[in-house]
Amino acid sequence: MNEINVNTIVVTDIYGKTPALEELCSKLEGQVQIIDPYNGVFFKFFDEVEAYNYFKDVIGMNSYGILLKKAMLNQDKPFKMLGFSIGASAIWMNSQNKNLKYILSAECFYGSQIRNMTNINPLFPITIIMPTKEEHFSVDELFQKLKEKRYVKIEKTIYLHGFMNKLSKNFNQDAYAIFLNS
Repeated sequence: MNEINVNTIVVTDIYGKTPALEELCSKLEGQVQIIDPYNGVFFKFFDEVEAYNYFKDVIGMNSYGILLKKAMLNQDKPFKMLGFSIGASAIWMNSQNKNLKYILSAECFYGSQIRNMTNINPLFPITIIMPTKEEHFSVDELFQKLKEKRYVKIEKTIYLHGFMNKLSKNFNQDAYAIFLNS
């Protein structure tokens, strides 16, 4: 299949749709659809703490998962997914849905909430790219729990959570370039 004809759904982190994310999407091939928790409204959060608290208090992981599920079920041709942080976790949350007909694969960057859903068994190939460490849990323990699952490939990087987001304090230009071009 020609990759150019494959759509990509990009599932955002707690910052939602931002100019930095739109810039990243402009570098992807094919048609790109952005799914964010704020329905396309640009929020200018002061920092990650404010963004996290707003997401947690106003949206929540389950609501974001449902929003993504609807978008995934509405696809009518092959698509792949790219998710960041809570977006990656929302992809994981929906990965065992038997009604998804056109999903090809997903790349999930630092989906830390996956640790709370290790009972899920994805039905399509997922690459999970984790940071070197997380503040609230052991990346190595999560790696051990997921490494034998069918369709799951898990990688541990030397970078920190948020390395692909230019708004994150942990943004890393080298990692951004490496993963964008891989």
